[in-house]
Amino acid sequence: MKLLLVEDEQLIRKGILMKTDWKQCGINEVMQAEDGRDAVRIAEQFRPDILLTDIRMPHMDGIEAARSIREFCPKVHIIFMSGFSDKEYLKAAISLHAVHYVEKPIHPDELHEAIRTASKMVQNDLRTDMGEEESMPLIKREIAALLCSPVYQSDKLARLFPLIGSQFPHNNPCVSSVLKWHHAIEQGDLLLQELEDAAQMAALDCFSMLKDNHHVVIHLISRSELTIPLDDSLQQWIHQVSLRLPKVPGFHLGIGQQVHGLDQLYASYISAVTNLQRGFYQPPNAILWESTNHSHTDAFFFEDKRITTFALALQQDDAYQAKNWLANLMKEICKYPDTSVTYTKGIYLQLYQTVQQVGKESGIPSFKQEAAVGKYVERLYACQTLDVLNQLLSDELDVLFDHLETRKGNSIIRHVTQYIERNYQNRQLSLAEISEYVGVTIPHLCFVYKEGTGVTIKHFLSEYRIDRAKELLANKDLKLFDIALQVGYGDGEYFSKIFKKVTGLQPSEFRKRIADV
Repeated sequence: MKLLLVEDEQLIRKGILMKTDWKQCGINEVMQAEDGRDAVRIAEQFRPDILLTDIRMPHMDGIEAARSIREFCPKVHIIFMSGFSDKEYLKAAISLHAVHYVEKPIHPDELHEAIRTASKMVQNDLRTDMGEEESMPLIKREIAALLCSPVYQSDKLARLFPLIGSQFPHNNPCVSSVLKWHHAIEQGDLLLQELEDAAQMAALDCFSMLKDNHHVVIHLISRSELTIPLDDSLQQWIHQVSLRLPKVPGFHLGIGQQVHGLDQLYASYISAVTNLQRGFYQPPNAILWESTNHSHTDAFFFEDKRITTFALALQQDDAYQAKNWLANLMKEICKYPDTSVTYTKGIYLQLYQTVQQVGKESGIPSFKQEAAVGKYVERLYACQTLDVLNQLLSDELDVLFDHLETRKGNSIIRHVTQYIERNYQNRQLSLAEISEYVGVTIPHLCFVYKEGTGVTIKHFLSEYRIDRAKELLANKDLKLFDIALQVGYGDGEYFSKIFKKVTGLQPSEFRKRIADV
């Protein structure tokens, strides 16, 4: 099997060549290239089975080189290496159906595993090309599907097992499990291969299949020639799966009850599905199985009248009470992990509709768009855990209270401005008087006004008084002291000081300029 290594940094290239056990990976020929352009030239003659390439390189990057090599080596299996977490490169890697994406600094074990996976894929390609064992994966998938059926079809199973070179395990200990991936599964064959490789490491026979875009069913069967307890093998398999599966986007793995004989395996499958449902109330990457500590609980029941308290907190613009109510609800639901996920999502849909209704009643334009409800429902039913579901609604609460706070702030600013315009002549006008009129505390009043206008209330009051004073200075018959009194200043010298601070001129200088004009 041939591998082409492409890396522009000589030290890294030599390190990979020296530290990798190529024979153990099934590789017997290795060529190296210094950049993408060099790689394409060498590949035209070398025709590699596996391309191990850096992404960012001079002259031609790894993505472009891989595309070019694929044109004349359509079955080459690609492993990318990069020290840059760049989403666009990851997308390109996916579009090229790369076997693996190894981040720098490279860990030898991770690189070894990636090459080993690619090597197995090349071997499978060779078998298919030669017409050998072409149908074996399909037979194993068919066995997995039959074992999920409520009707035990022993005749069909008895015919299929010999086709894969295995004896029919009538009474072997076995268990079913269901893996739920939190995003749509993109490389199903690779995922199934990882699960089966983990079973191989645990000395278990494995029959797996994709149930749909998010679920994988795995049947694990003890080998009759071994005396290892199923519990021990199962623990080893779970350990291997936890190591192999990425923690993002996350998963839940439901393990069913252990049974003896394939005719009992459907019961194990059903219990795995039941256990998996409890994963909704657990953090991501949790393993869920029957244990002596778990006893089935009653389902959570949500009384409709409870929503009145939530609605009241919204109507009273009490963000703290509403958020606290929601947090307590989530804690309470978590005490009932056997509650149907659909039922729980229905509760949160009711709460969302309540938020929408309060938004509409408050006259907020964005809460009048019916299309938003449909989008929210899509996001709600895509939630894989209660924590994510709760956060989704909490975000909607933030939107509502942000709108309410903004509107409240605008109202406060408007009332402060109007009150000053009507009462600026009052020499005793104070923040305490204004806050009492508006109906909020002095600190909140000052914060909202400064946040909304960029100036303090005191600054606005001074400028407003001086603007009125400018108008009065046009009347030559009015004395400066009289003008000061009319705009709220009882001290002529203090008035002159504030006037110069605002305009840069003394009142008398300002009056003279007006007269000159």
